[in-house]
Amino acid sequence: MKPMREVAIVGIGQHPWGQFPEKSMQDMGVECIVSALKDANMSWRDIQSAAFGAYMWIADRGGVPSLLMGTSIARMMGETGIPMVNCVNACASGQAILREAVLAVASGHVDTAIAIAADKSAGGFFRPQLRDASPTKFDRGGENDTDYIRFCMTGETNPAYWAMELRRRMYDVGTTDEVLAMAKHMTSEGAVHNPYARYRKVFTMEEIQASKYIADPLRLFEICATSDGAAAVIVTTMENAKKYSKKPLLVKAITIGTPTFGDPTIRLTFCSAFPRPGVPDLSESRNAIKAIYKMSGLQPADIDIIELPDNSSWHYLVYLECILGLKTGEADKMLMSGKVHPITGELPVCSGGGVAAQGEAVVAQGLSQVCQLVRQMRGECGEGQVKKTKLVNGLAQTYGYAGNNAACILHKAW
Repeated sequence: MKPMREVAIVGIGQHPWGQFPEKSMQDMGVECIVSALKDANMSWRDIQSAAFGAYMWIADRGGVPSLLMGTSIARMMGETGIPMVNCVNACASGQAILREAVLAVASGHVDTAIAIAADKSAGGFFRPQLRDASPTKFDRGGENDTDYIRFCMTGETNPAYWAMELRRRMYDVGTTDEVLAMAKHMTSEGAVHNPYARYRKVFTMEEIQASKYIADPLRLFEICATSDGAAAVIVTTMENAKKYSKKPLLVKAITIGTPTFGDPTIRLTFCSAFPRPGVPDLSESRNAIKAIYKMSGLQPADIDIIELPDNSSWHYLVYLECILGLKTGEADKMLMSGKVHPITGELPVCSGGGVAAQGEAVVAQGLSQVCQLVRQMRGECGEGQVKKTKLVNGLAQTYGYAGNNAACILHKAW
């Protein structure tokens, strides 16, 4: 077996997050491809392989073209006959498809590949996609769809799960309403100068704490909205990268995480868990983080900037602890100390405002995180540039529905 080749990011493109009823997902995807190609000084014919995020809400608003996103977008860009794959890993899809592109290059299958994700998340709380639950002679219908069963039994939406985990945390380590509000307030200070953020304003502590409870103890401003969004990332061999970019970012490590049996966390689509001694919570996330540290040979102390999935204030705290290997409750102190301020912090976290500022465009989330890391590590964020001068290693992690996770580490390669 040939040794794996080093792979670098040479081009990125991103569409702003928000609501764009006048554009299709494919339109947004094409815009991102064009921007990424320009950034990499390439043409579409230079791309030898592509991986696309497949849309999840096909029954609500996407249809078959959104499931076969690669086919749809290739028709618009020009069908060049290259291999394409459509992949859906919930919110972990963005980095999952980037992993596919990286592996295509690292293995020697191709020299240049692209990952593209576009999403128009269904409005409001996510609903089950099953439409015909009636069992037939050959199909047991809704009996096989745990997501559908969960809604029929309890009606629980995603924030209800987050709220229950948070309530346990508050009991165990004393997380307060002030800490939850601070997670939103502090990340919003990174969104002001991010042209891709949906909410480019600072939310005050008073505004946040006055917002309505959505799933007690989580308030409206402490959970992310659902949004439209799209992004694209081009990768090539480290050797080729120098031809296309003066500031290539080496993909030091990238992986997908799945759960370990016995995880005490109740995952979405289920209503119970089967805890086993020695199995940590959020095991899919911890498995992903453990893997990328091992692949890269790095430790938490080596990371200079972080993009984590702050789908809610609870997520901010638990993922900060997951990424840095902290004990439960330590993220609260770290947050309140200002060390992780998105712009001025010693360890900037969610420098562009995170998911809280963008909203959730499911399959595109992971690529937006990677694009933000690339811009910061290149020093291209203008007034939103972090004050920390040393940005050698950046880490992004994406939380995914129903036990999916993805994470990567980028390294300055110039």
